[in-house]
Amino acid sequence: MLALLLYSLAVSGAALAYPEMVRHHYVNCNSCHVSPNGGGILNEYGRGMSAEVLSTWNYENEALFLHGALKPGKLPAALNLGGDVRALQVHRESKTVREGRYILMQAQIEAALSAGPITGVVAFGQTNAENHIEAGLPRFYLLANASEIIQLRVGRFLPAFGINLPQHTYPTRGPLGFGYDGARTTIEATYGGEQWHAAFSASESRTNPRSGERERGVALQVEKFIGDKYRVGFSSWNGQGNRSKRWVNSVHGILGFREDLYLLTELAWQSRRATFLPSARENGLYQFNRLGYELTKGLHALALQEFSKTDLKRSDSQTISLGAGILWYPRPHFEFEFTFNEKKVSRASREFEDYAYLMAHYYL
Repeated sequence: MLALLLYSLAVSGAALAYPEMVRHHYVNCNSCHVSPNGGGILNEYGRGMSAEVLSTWNYENEALFLHGALKPGKLPAALNLGGDVRALQVHRESKTVREGRYILMQAQIEAALSAGPITGVVAFGQTNAENHIEAGLPRFYLLANASEIIQLRVGRFLPAFGINLPQHTYPTRGPLGFGYDGARTTIEATYGGEQWHAAFSASESRTNPRSGERERGVALQVEKFIGDKYRVGFSSWNGQGNRSKRWVNSVHGILGFREDLYLLTELAWQSRRATFLPSARENGLYQFNRLGYELTKGLHALALQEFSKTDLKRSDSQTISLGAGILWYPRPHFEFEFTFNEKKVSRASREFEDYAYLMAHYYL
């Protein structure tokens, strides 16, 4: 089971997003990111916020590319550079099993080049199961500003669905096909107003190496901003492969109760049926809660809860996880997260097992 978890973590291509920034009144992701759905390369304002709001300590210009080694104005104004390196140490222990492994999750550089209302973004570099870095373009797209509130995007990226989290093993991300290997050939239209956010996309995945299936899908996401510290939304996905068809509906909330207290919550329902046997339908539930409290600037205590049941008719398809952890942004460019979970995967064991995760992330 640990091997499957590590495989899902190893496939790089998604980039970090901070949806909990809603607690500081940032309800629109492109306040800090080039991407309208968050994640990926930061804009100038986002780098400033990583120093002023996220980090425990910082010095002048530290949040800039290469820690400010290239002073402002040295790069062309149209060019934005970045990159990410992320690594994970996982430990699993029970009465009968004790195992752990280090894995290099992500290692890539990223560039954005703007020309008028058009911005091109490309990320280069990916990792494999042997923790080697190899050539590849896990993400690339053209982004066009049709107006101040409407954007069009085409390329290879993860379509908007639910909460865009870097924790892609959460039940509503990787298990539903929206994890690190979820980037697809996609065309997407986004509306970003003062009270509403909406995205509609059509996409096609690569062929899954395990199932041999390629999925085509359409997705709709609608979100409402309540005040400037709460974001609630609904997402719907309709996917068609050569072997199966599925529908996924999700409701989520990004809730900034106070500047030091926030909750990320999502509940999804999936219905899947085989194309060759329409009566064989599988319905499942997927859900998580992530509660954070900022103890002091940059240092957060976390409480975590996850649940999934991929087939409501089968008790052995259920997974339950409860945990707690610490998240720390000591300085701009650095992030560390340690969590300890009690997890029971019914198909593997009737007992809860211990899982410990230590994640280190560095961005250029």
